[in-house]
Amino acid sequence: MPGQYDRILKETFKEVIGVIIKKVLKLDAVSITPLDTKLQITNEREPDLVFLIRLRNKSSFILHIEIQSTNDTGIPDRMMFYWLFIRKVYKKVPQQYLFYVGKRPLRMPDHMPELGGAGRYEIIDFNTIDCETFISSDNPVEIVISVLCNLRGKNGKIVVRRLLQRLKETVTGELELSKRIRQVEVLSQLKGLQEIVFKEKENMTLVYDIEKDPYYRRGKEKGATEGKREGLLEGKLEGKIEGKLEGRLEGKREGLLDGIQFALDIKYGSDQASVFDKISTIDDINRLEQIKEFIRKSPTIDDLIRLIG
Repeated sequence: MPGQYDRILKETFKEVIGVIIKKVLKLDAVSITPLDTKLQITNEREPDLVFLIRLRNKSSFILHIEIQSTNDTGIPDRMMFYWLFIRKVYKKVPQQYLFYVGKRPLRMPDHMPELGGAGRYEIIDFNTIDCETFISSDNPVEIVISVLCNLRGKNGKIVVRRLLQRLKETVTGELELSKRIRQVEVLSQLKGLQEIVFKEKENMTLVYDIEKDPYYRRGKEKGATEGKREGLLEGKLEGKIEGKLEGRLEGKREGLLDGIQFALDIKYGSDQASVFDKISTIDDINRLEQIKEFIRKSPTIDDLIRLIG
């Protein structure tokens, strides 16, 4: 699975795993504990999600979930590989699930044919789950994953519009809203809905508004106050005006940098730290605006590195 999808799918499903376990897997869990997925093995592989699940009847088991956006003929071998090593590391037999979130019809087996009924895992095809299962929730992450589910003959534009509106109603804060919309934008590509999402997002003016960013407002207010004080103390009207303008520009710059850092973190994860250090030295507001827009469109972090030199 492409790295961008892989990271955002893992992050999104990890956030909403409690709901998935209850609504999709139909398990009555009383506690869900994430386990380390970095297995110390020579073959560098890492399972997507592994949890220790404790049920209400006091029994417990290891839950292993793999997320697939494409049909992979090698999935039975991979699932068996993980089964063996999870059992070895945690001394429990894992229950395995394969979540399929791709657009094409599911064509993967739920076991390794050579082993007959052994090594079987359950496949959850999100194309069979009604999007209403999640879109009517008050949990923003549930609303996000509804874009992966079945529209069941519904008009894609209407569903996407409702999805974005539900996010706007349930998310508090511009940064959080920007993050959730970015997740929808990325995941919608798996279902061929990215153009609809982009147009509906623009129509609803859901893009990140720098004027509403708390860092920008704080800098703007600070600059305005300092400018007013300086102008009064010096008795010069131009001091007051220049102080306000300078403060507003610095406030906007701080807000832009904060927005850029957030966008880098969402799109590129931990790979972006050194890149942001270089961007943070830029004072030109127009240049920062250009970089912010470029991050939204750039396919790889290497393109961004070339842009900033």
